[in-house]
Amino acid sequence: MQDKNIRIRVAGICLDKKNRLLLVNHQKNGKSYWLLPGGGVEYGETLHEALKREFMEEMTLKIKKMGELIFINDSIYPGGKRHVINMYFKVEVAGVLKPNPDHILKNAVYLEKSEFEKILFYPDIKSDIIRMWSDAFCKQAGYIKTRWKE
Repeated sequence: MQDKNIRIRVAGICLDKKNRLLLVNHQKNGKSYWLLPGGGVEYGETLHEALKREFMEEMTLKIKKMGELIFINDSIYPGGKRHVINMYFKVEVAGVLKPNPDHILKNAVYLEKSEFEKILFYPDIKSDIIRMWSDAFCKQAGYIKTRWKE
């Protein structure tokens, strides 16, 4: 029987002083892809608490400022085998980026927009990210509807 739970995931949109975007590299099921850093919200945890925990666990970075919710996105896998609701907040961080690799997370880096355009990024909202990046993620985009693409 299929698990019908919806996973809530928070992610941080973090630009450095050179206007580079912080991304994490995951390797899973033989694929290497990039996404905005963050992770699942645990029961009893606020969205902000979850994002702060994930940044510390994944990259040893402390979130010094939680910004606005920039947008929400669904990721619904083919056949409905998985459904993730992603909530993206603009954040400012303190500390030195030190990725903590594990069995899925392999790296975390700041990328230029020209580099970002060339990578495999999930969920399939790369064009939306590029558009919002041009405004330094200062405008709220609301809800971005997509279907999972392999």
